[in-house]
Amino acid sequence: MSESRRADAESRDTIRKELLTNILVEAGAGSGKTQMLAERMAAGVADGVYEIEHMAAVTFTRKAASELRGRFHLALEQRLRD
Repeated sequence: MSESRRADAESRDTIRKELLTNILVEAGAGSGKTQMLAERMAAGVADGVYEIEHMAAVTFTRKAASELRGRFHLALEQRLRD
């Protein structure tokens, strides 16, 4: 595995697992930011770290909000099945 791929994998792991740490993600379009946010939110709810009633996510467009909502729903279902 190349150094950049290893760093990317480590960063994605941190996003999924360090649920009590604030993280700034800077990445280009199509890099998976929305998916990572959805997975992080789902992990926090499934692990009992976050209460869904106290969560908020802000996006720039309604389309982005819809995309995040759908991805969160799928990610949460997956986490609860595992």
